[in-house]
Formats: sequence, structure tokens, C-alpha cells
Amino acid sequence: MKRFDFLVLGSGIAGLTFALKVAPHGRVAIITKKNRAESNTNYAQGGIAAVTSKEDSFELHVRDTMQAGAGLCKEEVVRTIVQEGPERIAELIELGMKFSEREGPRPNGARELDLGREGGHSKRRILHAKDVTGREIERALLSAIAQRPNIEIFEVSGVLRQVPLRLLRKKRERMEARAA
Repeated sequence: MKRFDFLVLGSGIAGLTFALKVAPHGRVAIITKKNRAESNTNYAQGGIAAVTSKEDSFELHVRDTMQAGAGLCKEEVVRTIVQEGPERIAELIELGMKFSEREGPRPNGARELDLGREGGHSKRRILHAKDVTGREIERALLSAIAQRPNIEIFEVSGVLRQVPLRLLRKKRERMEARAA
């Protein structure tokens, strides 16, 4: 019987990112439906909004998000997400994510991120990978997972019918008791 320290249900961006973050602390099992690339992440076509240019600022991004949110956003949460955005982008690039690029305006023609301006954004801050940003994120994360020998992916159809929820609740209660 294989033993794991962490059980991750799902192979979208959240599950794969969590698996990579906890992998240094133990063995990880990822249980996913059908096949490892079958997730909502894989089908996402839009880009990721983040402050990555000198012409932009956290304050402008927060303002744009609050305006577009029409009073439904909590400013503290928006600020945290906006301020952590560049670091998350750097992590994705480090994992092998390939965002769309263009020739820069510099004399040497160096490549730079091809930032888009969409929706309620006042500055160019949307990073994308052509029209398949989600698929590229999924590819980069799965590639990084494949390099970690202590992470295993189990492709199972109907996984929630096979893992009794009461067992998951008991496991969670034991983990919460240990953490207390």
C-alpha cells in the first residue's frame, strides 16, 4: 500500500500549485478525473492581470479593480491579490510558463511580455499565452510536477464516489487536532 502525506483532489491550477508547494514536506498524491489535463484551468482562454511594467502601479490596478467591481470587492483582498500578482507571475515563469512576447521598443529589439489592455483596466497589464493561457499554465505545472518524484497523479473517473466523504472529514479532524 502506498502512503502519502498530502492528498490533493483535482489537477487544476489550485491543486497543482498546492502539490508543488507541499512537495518539499512529504509525498503527494493528486487524484484527478479522467486525465491530468482535464480541468477548468486547461480551458481558460483569457489572461492574467498583474502589474509588470514601469508604466503601471499597484494603486492604479487596485483602483481599476474596485471600479470594475462596482462595490462588490473588498479592498483589503484586492490589494493583497494585486500586490502578490508579480510574484505569482515570476513563479509561473520559473516553472516554465511561456507568456506571449513581442519585440521591445529598445534599440536591441529585446523581447518583452506582450501586455494587453482589456475590460476595466486603464493600463496594459494582461499577460497571456496566445488564446490558450490556461492550457499553457496547465502544461507548465504538469511539467514541473513530472520532475518531482514524490508527487504522483492518479487519473480516476468519478473520484468522489470512490472516496467516502466521512473518511475525508475524519482525516481533516485529525489534522486540525494535530495543528491545535
